[in-house]
Amino acid sequence: MKIYRLTAPDGSIYESTVPGDLGGYSCERIYGQLDCWSARLALPKGYAQHRVFFADEAAAIAAGYRPCAKCMPVRYKVWKQGGELETANYPWKTLPKLAK
Repeated sequence: MKIYRLTAPDGSIYESTVPGDLGGYSCERIYGQLDCWSARLALPKGYAQHRVFFADEAAAIAAGYRPCAKCMPVRYKVWKQGGELETANYPWKTLPKLAK
């Protein structure tokens, strides 16, 4: 039986017999689709050693990650617009950085 290492909502790692639905990049705290073309392009640059996996979007958000602009443009746009943190309309724990 294959065992998968997933990131829990509290950021800890746990083992599961079910693979995650989303991947993430721990250095930038970004989550996205497992087949994200941007993530695939980053693999030769060392991305794989910082890759994490989540059971679902709720776990990724709870762990403090934000959506990928490339593979999740609709969710990214909502995140980018900002809002009241950790509410039903804006579940994320961080706001986008202001443009300089």
